[in-house]
Amino acid sequence: MMPPGAGAVETRYGSLRTRPENDSDAAFLRALHDSVKGAEFAWLPAGDPVRRQLLEMQFRAMTMSYRAGFPAACFEVFTLNETPIGRLITDRNAGRLSIVYVALLPEWRNKGIGTLLMTSVLNEARRRHEPCEATVALDNPISQRLWSRLGFIERRRNLTDIVLEWRPG
Repeated sequence: MMPPGAGAVETRYGSLRTRPENDSDAAFLRALHDSVKGAEFAWLPAGDPVRRQLLEMQFRAMTMSYRAGFPAACFEVFTLNETPIGRLITDRNAGRLSIVYVALLPEWRNKGIGTLLMTSVLNEARRRHEPCEATVALDNPISQRLWSRLGFIERRRNLTDIVLEWRPG
């Protein structure tokens, strides 16, 4: 992983870094969440105020769930040229690295940024000789392709998600 303060991963767009989340990231994290989940509420026969309220409730529930379920997790923002463009939550437990959550703003998706970031995460797991786990939604074929390209294989699934695993070679 790119620890806070560590060197950047250079991209054709500039320097990609991670840093710990802080209180000043609240508006960015809400906007990122809305960019990921907003389409799920677009079909609702309700006005924008109701959709906004539902998105806010979902954001708060997700945040509380991740903080409670992964109390030792690393909550990070990744930046491109110092501008926040995504979020990464990882957790180390019992010799396993779990990628709890990763998201990019829409304008930075499908440009290789996610692949670079996840390759960096996997390189760190490789150095530690740790397997890595990720969960992806069944209805997210783009993320499923990313994980597959990175060498993850399916371990199990439920009604909504697929649990994937990567092992260092």
